[in-house]
Amino acid sequence: MEIKNENPTIITQEDKKTNKWNLEKRSLFVLFVIFAVVILGAWGFAIRLQQTVAANNSATHADPSALIEIEKLRNLSAAQIDTSRAFFLLGSSSLFERQRTLRADFGRALTDFQEKYNLPKVAEYIKQIRELTDKTQSFFDQGMEFREKKTESKIVGQFFQSKTGSINTEINKLFDEVKRLHQEELDKNREEARKAAVGAELQIPQGMTSLTVSMAIIFVAMAFLVIRLVRKQEFQLAQQKRLYLEAQKAVQDRDETLWAISNDLKDSLHIINTTADRLAAAPQDLDFIESSQLMKSTVTTIEGVIEDIRDNNSNKMEGITLRMDQLPIDQVLENARQVMEPIAKEHGVRLQVDTVNPPILAFYDNDRVVRILVNLISNAIKFSARGEKVVVKVRSDQKFANISVIDTGTGIPSDQVSGIFDNFWQAKKTADQGAGIGLAMVKTLVTAHGGTVEMQSQSGRGTTVTFSLPRRRPVGAAIKKSTVTIKHSDVPNWNL
Repeated sequence: MEIKNENPTIITQEDKKTNKWNLEKRSLFVLFVIFAVVILGAWGFAIRLQQTVAANNSATHADPSALIEIEKLRNLSAAQIDTSRAFFLLGSSSLFERQRTLRADFGRALTDFQEKYNLPKVAEYIKQIRELTDKTQSFFDQGMEFREKKTESKIVGQFFQSKTGSINTEINKLFDEVKRLHQEELDKNREEARKAAVGAELQIPQGMTSLTVSMAIIFVAMAFLVIRLVRKQEFQLAQQKRLYLEAQKAVQDRDETLWAISNDLKDSLHIINTTADRLAAAPQDLDFIESSQLMKSTVTTIEGVIEDIRDNNSNKMEGITLRMDQLPIDQVLENARQVMEPIAKEHGVRLQVDTVNPPILAFYDNDRVVRILVNLISNAIKFSARGEKVVVKVRSDQKFANISVIDTGTGIPSDQVSGIFDNFWQAKKTADQGAGIGLAMVKTLVTAHGGTVEMQSQSGRGTTVTFSLPRRRPVGAAIKKSTVTIKHSDVPNWNL
């Protein structure tokens, strides 16, 4: 008895789920059928309209100018025969030349007419006209032989007229047949256009009515299905929200992992840097000292990359705090030169840092601006060939000191310059030369200083990157996180 009491409950619940699913399937099937009917109806309506348009086009393309061209051909043929007969009677050389010209014009006109108005049977009629024309020419040639034999002109003219009179009549009959064919085709197309126009007047209202009714049915069915699927959609939205929160947490975990790794690497690199200092101070030969300097410069560059990663995470989480002091621009240029000159020598590139005369003062965070310059100079060296030169120049106005890093390297295609300062950007051909975070941090740090950064580059012609530093005292020391797109409202106010 217990088994019998449990089974009906289980079967009822399963039946309810099955019925709901079957109802949705039936609804979808009905919607599909209705949609198919609408598509088929619209397709048939479109075909009928197409037939209407085609009929009207046929009437338009039945060019009545063909009838005019037939009369022109008839006149050319008659003129050719009349000119030939006049030549035999009068013997004028100008008439002889005109006969030749008319014959050539008539042949070309026949060819053009056949190509332009190629109705059925026209080609056969044109062929017969050509044969009769050739026959006329043969009689003309016979008349020329009679003239050479000194036959009297009147006799030759009568001979030619007797032979070509019937030919001219046959040619006119053939032209009449060609004209008849074109006239019948023109009348037929006009009648079809009239019938199609009448049909279109009936088809359009009927088609619009059917389409409106069908779309109304589809709308009702769609509304029904939307109501049925609202609860499922709410469930899916809840699932999406849960997945989004999980993904957000995974991103946070990734950032925290990168933060921890950067701290560990920073400690290890500090030990390498200290060892390099001791090696540089030891009494060694010049090559060893230069290697030591190169090691220090490389370590400094790696530390800059790590600081970029740290600042990138800080900028996302809590913003960047700058230690702003009024310092000469020469100082930061010299610091960057000392770091990058060994690396430039290693790559066979000459680093030229132009002196600033007279000296220029600006407000900036020395360590951050050194990293900006190291990033830009490192990129310039990386993409410059051996023997080329990287130049650092400074110019200023009343508000900003503008520092430019110029190279003559491979350059960047113009269609890629707009995204150059995005996080992890790299051109495809150089994607193996870095993670691409450096230029993004250059933009972030320059914007945090209240300056701007811009790039001018062309593929194969080098690159110039210019950034600005404020010459006036900033209001407040802490600069919160900046955005990649610089707006006027994002730039701090500066007081004298």
